[in-house]
Amino acid sequence: MKRVPFLARAGATIRAYIQEREAGYWISYYRREVSRRNLASLDEQGASVALHQRMAERGGGRWPKQKGKLHIFLAYSANNWESILPFSLKPFGNVTVFEWRGRGFDDAAPDWLTKRDQMNIGMLETFHAANRDNPVDAVVGYLSGYNTSPETLQAMAGAGAAIFNFCWDDKLNFPGKLVGGRYPTPAALAHVVDLNLTNAPDSVAKYAVHGGLAIFWPEAAHPDIHRPYDVPFDIDVSFVGGCYGWRPGFISRLGRMGIHVECFGQGWPNGPVSDKEMVRIFSRSRIILGFAGVGHSRKLMCLKGRDFEVPMSGGLYLTQHNPELALVYRIGKEIVTYRDETDCADRIKFLLTNPRIVEEIRAAGRLRCITEHTYEARWGKVFSLAGIIERS
Repeated sequence: MKRVPFLARAGATIRAYIQEREAGYWISYYRREVSRRNLASLDEQGASVALHQRMAERGGGRWPKQKGKLHIFLAYSANNWESILPFSLKPFGNVTVFEWRGRGFDDAAPDWLTKRDQMNIGMLETFHAANRDNPVDAVVGYLSGYNTSPETLQAMAGAGAAIFNFCWDDKLNFPGKLVGGRYPTPAALAHVVDLNLTNAPDSVAKYAVHGGLAIFWPEAAHPDIHRPYDVPFDIDVSFVGGCYGWRPGFISRLGRMGIHVECFGQGWPNGPVSDKEMVRIFSRSRIILGFAGVGHSRKLMCLKGRDFEVPMSGGLYLTQHNPELALVYRIGKEIVTYRDETDCADRIKFLLTNPRIVEEIRAAGRLRCITEHTYEARWGKVFSLAGIIERS
């Protein structure tokens, strides 16, 4: 079907409809459950109070500490962008890394479920060894029930560590169908995590229903990696990302309106590029195009890593209008958004003929990222809310 344009578009439309219907059902369910159970809707201050109470009842903590003095245990699987995680936590102290793919555990393999418990044993052994050498203050994970058992995190908490888990992909398939006896999403771990971190404001309710405490915690970028390069502009409009769903049709329609988009990534003629080359492309491009849609849907949207990587890199970011972007940017001042293909084409034409405005937006977006949207700021907020580092 993917090789026949009409069938590919039809298939994408059907998948989008299914995803939208499923997402709508589940968010309605979680909202009803929050109301039925009379679960409190907490702001950040309320979440901080609840978090302090939770950890005080458990006991065993050794906080607060000075920033840079923590011992953090990081557990994750490196598939793509995740390789930045150890680097992003270094400002807070020593980081012990358990990256299970590098240790021979492939959670994408067909026999994964037969090896999952062995991986969890290895994770816990590594944690206890690190804890003996230097007590672990915080466990940070990009974890789900598919790869990690609640008992593993409970054992770490019992040793005195605060547990933080984040997810930037919980708008769809949450909680998901049981796999190997538990939900394959963070829903399986929500109740044993001290603070769940989600980039979707609506998902805070999901974690509450599963017995967890959560806050809105969007993606970020790193100024040492996502930075401007001193190279000339040789691309008017670029896009870096996979070729699937409605993206190719959108870009094709822009082409018919006289807008050429140079595309990089899986499925495009230019093919994938390295992270370093991606950032250079941002510097080479007058405008960087973005899409907010989740999966195959245009209507279901979420914040993306590109929303922070592009402005941090000094690029002019033009992306699909997602109301959640207003939580992190001044739309039209720090980034620009479009409603549909025609609106996108009009904005591109305007921006390409108004370089002074482009420079103002580009500078404002980078300043916003440097001051608020770094990984250091994100983790500093979490550790401060939890009271495990001293407030500056």
